Amino acid sequence: MKEIKIALVGQPNVGKSHLINSISGATLHVGNFSGVTVEKKEVEFERGGYKLKLIDLPGTYSFHSYTPEEKVTKDFLLNGEYDLILNVVDSNQLEKNLIFSWQIADLGKPMAIAFNMYDEYSRQGGEIDTDKFFKLTIIKSQNVSAKEKFGLEELFEKVIETYEEKNTPRIYYSETIEEEIENLKSLIKDCKFDKRFIAIRLLEEDEDIYKIIHEKPWYVDLLSQIKSSKHRISIEYDNDDVKEVFFEERLALSKGIVSQIAKKARRETLSEKIDKILIHPLLGLPIFLFVMWAVFQATFSLGAIPMDYINSAFVAFGNWFGNLLPNGLIKQAVIEGIIPAVGAVVMFLPNILILFLGINLMEQTGYMARAAYVMDGVLKRFGLQGRAFIPLVSGFGCSVPAYMAARTLKNPKDRLITMLVIGFMSCGARLPIYVLLVSAFFAPSIQGDVMFAIYIGGALTGLVVAKILRIVLFKGEPEPFVMELPKYRFPKLKALLFDLWVKTKMFLQKAGTFIALASLAVWFLSSFPRTDIVKEYSVKIAQIKSEAKKAVLEEKMNREILENSYIARIGKLVEPITKPLDLGWREDVSLLAGLAAKETVVSTMAVLYGVGNTNESSKGLIETIRKTMPFTAAVAMIIIVMFYSPCIAAMSTFYAEIKQWQWRLFYTVYPNVFAYVAALLAVGLIKFLS
Repeated sequence: MKEIKIALVGQPNVGKSHLINSISGATLHVGNFSGVTVEKKEVEFERGGYKLKLIDLPGTYSFHSYTPEEKVTKDFLLNGEYDLILNVVDSNQLEKNLIFSWQIADLGKPMAIAFNMYDEYSRQGGEIDTDKFFKLTIIKSQNVSAKEKFGLEELFEKVIETYEEKNTPRIYYSETIEEEIENLKSLIKDCKFDKRFIAIRLLEEDEDIYKIIHEKPWYVDLLSQIKSSKHRISIEYDNDDVKEVFFEERLALSKGIVSQIAKKARRETLSEKIDKILIHPLLGLPIFLFVMWAVFQATFSLGAIPMDYINSAFVAFGNWFGNLLPNGLIKQAVIEGIIPAVGAVVMFLPNILILFLGINLMEQTGYMARAAYVMDGVLKRFGLQGRAFIPLVSGFGCSVPAYMAARTLKNPKDRLITMLVIGFMSCGARLPIYVLLVSAFFAPSIQGDVMFAIYIGGALTGLVVAKILRIVLFKGEPEPFVMELPKYRFPKLKALLFDLWVKTKMFLQKAGTFIALASLAVWFLSSFPRTDIVKEYSVKIAQIKSEAKKAVLEEKMNREILENSYIARIGKLVEPITKPLDLGWREDVSLLAGLAAKETVVSTMAVLYGVGNTNESSKGLIETIRKTMPFTAAVAMIIIVMFYSPCIAAMSTFYAEIKQWQWRLFYTVYPNVFAYVAALLAVGLIKFLS
């Protein structure tokens, strides 16, 4: 049976994944694209005597790729193996979505279009004439609803027809642009891509295309023509940015075609009615803050329920596994180091999942875009562009993609300011540290409020810092922010569960590998040197018959080993600096470990506080630090975690994005100085008031 490979592309939130899930009897394969951690879905099924293989590419707004997902999509469309493109378009956002469709059409590959969510569009009185669309563009299309599963069979019939007929769409621009495209095409010789596509991408200053052709012998002759063509287009349109000229051309084309093929709804939609409340000038911000407060309340109240069960399970597993191992250093390392440390981190997995569930619900329902709209006015007051909201919110998940998402900010000043304050948005890896300390030192009735204050306080501090940076170092106004609000939709349960499963899997993989290895390293450094101390105490223990007294001596021995260990020496070197914060060497070492990965802060504390030695009736690390750590030290530690440098992976991403060494140095130093001063002021204030 002949196979047709189909590249499934579209802008974010157009329902590509839902379309895949709606194909009954399909075989779904989920993995990652080669070399990156971007999700890859493939579906195989049979239709019309063919085996159809759909490759779901990450959502992307444009061929001008900024995020890792957009780069994956672009790379596959340029270099991947496929027979045709199936472009999924949101029927409710035709003009916006078709701009990307014209870019795809420029590839010169066979292409079909699915006008998805047509059920919503038609209920509002809208209609799309697919026959007329084909006459105008030579692109076969079908009105479909992945949600209600109609139009899918007809869609794949047209996909097969497109494959058999090899329909290659051609989108034509203004006369001036078409002339310059032809001028460039005449100089392009041997190349694996369509000549027209190469010419267009060169005019749009596509770096990836430049890299592909710059070694060609005809490249030198082409350069002068590119310069001449861009100059003529700039003069003709009175715009030096040729990319913007093409955007305007495609937008005009979209408007023209939509006006001929689509009958738009006239009555007020449900989304518009809801928006009157959620993005109200006065009510919008309080509603957003209430939603975030509710998410953090749920994070604590619901997340606390399974914590004891997970803790008990790890204690029981440690006891069971310990009985299987012979006495010795290996048993100690596993029972006192790895298992309790990993358990101390995994215990907070429910809290993390609840937080991500809340953020996911906001994204899937369409509320996150409204939050960006509401926050635009706030961000402008602090010298940030409205589009900065996306990387800033991403920072609550992980700083690495947040830094990459900042690429969407075209203005270099806006982009750099945003990246310098992303670290003030507490990533998911810091949540276990907050939960540990808040659970230990604050009453259950206010724990959710304290957590909300931590996250909002960090974000507000970041905005204040952004304003200072704008006034002192980056003078000027941020660029205006323009966005289109998507329709509200009910969240897809399957997509929510799948996303939570992926995050759980990644978290447990990290806990079972990196955190376990880090815990083993911390245990080793906290258990050696020990020879002389063990010899001294072994003689004393051998002379005592009482088991209770032996246990006391063994505990004293372990405490002395820890106090004289390698890791204690490291901590005590830092201790004079952090002494004004009431932090001990254990906290210092834990915070230093957090520079590698924030998850290791909790696991390091679990090892250094000897949680592996506690019995089954103990409440573990929370109870231990409640008894041993001063309240001022806990507050200082929370503030330092809020503001000090992110993990090595995030810092490396910043360095890769920002090439200037002076900004790299500033970024490396200022968060840590800021965190120390803020913690010092907080501790001083608490002591003054008490």
